[in-house]
Amino acid sequence: MTKRPNEKNERLKRRFVDYRKYARQLSDKSLDRELAALERFDVWNGRKDFGKFHIDWAMGFRAHLEQAKGATGKPLGKSTARAILATLREFTLWLSQQDGFRSRIRASDADYFNLSRRDEAEARAAPTRPAPGVKQAKRALAMMPATTPREMRDKAVFALLCLTGVRVGALISLRLKHVDLEEKSVTQNPREVATKFGKSIDTFFARGFPEAEAALRAWIMYLDDKALYGPDDPLFPATAIAAKSNTGFAADGFERRPWKTSEPVRKIVNAAFTAAKLNTFGPHAFRHMLARHAARTCTSVAEIVATSQNLGHTDVLTTLRSYGQISRERQRELITGESEDDVLED
Repeated sequence: MTKRPNEKNERLKRRFVDYRKYARQLSDKSLDRELAALERFDVWNGRKDFGKFHIDWAMGFRAHLEQAKGATGKPLGKSTARAILATLREFTLWLSQQDGFRSRIRASDADYFNLSRRDEAEARAAPTRPAPGVKQAKRALAMMPATTPREMRDKAVFALLCLTGVRVGALISLRLKHVDLEEKSVTQNPREVATKFGKSIDTFFARGFPEAEAALRAWIMYLDDKALYGPDDPLFPATAIAAKSNTGFAADGFERRPWKTSEPVRKIVNAAFTAAKLNTFGPHAFRHMLARHAARTCTSVAEIVATSQNLGHTDVLTTLRSYGQISRERQRELITGESEDDVLED
């Protein structure tokens, strides 16, 4: 049976979270993860007073995580264990600087929350992220209907993801004025668009997607000419739900407001790939698609840097390490100078 929370520990957790929020400026999502990590450690440790910390706790908890299982019943992933231990390491460092704890806890005690070198390397290894190929995305887009306003909107959502790989949080907060069809650009102003870390991002349409540009243009013209939307209205308004006398509730036009969550976008993307009889992907997969396409086709460093900036990455290495992965076959082709076709002909 789980012991009741220790009041002293709970106060320290809250103080630590306030420090991480206001001094380190972590997002609410990150803070929730850190609180969960602290709670996990606290429960495992039997709610013992944090002030009596001993390095044996850290070593024992690390061993515990090696045997722990996740929600699916599978062993806890190394990257997950690394994130949990990172929180405990930061907490111990912070605790060592607080009044009443300096004499009992040393900053070096935090080091005992590190993974082994082998596990650290495994946790840092970038996993293969599924992403559609450019031809697959084009096929799915081509098969999307556009006979009704709602279908036009959904197709424009898919089209904009093909053209820009914009993050889904930013996509649902875009307004009409943020898209310039003539300049082929999307201005992600952090004062109005929900960009990651509040960054200002100028994104331009990727070349080679004329069908996507046409779908986006058709939708914006509909909003301008038929729906009479203005520059500050949402680019992708939420579906209005109206009560029907015989059938309950049904979709009925649009509300002049953006979606509240990203779930509708995920459903649109999944439905498009399913209709095209392809594997399903999430909205974020378009970022991987564009980065990998750039890694394959760019002929200069400048093009790679431009792609990185277009995706909103501060460091081009983020694009190359996390997004610009290439297949084993392409790796072989680049290194040996031989393609699979060459091998088959031999």
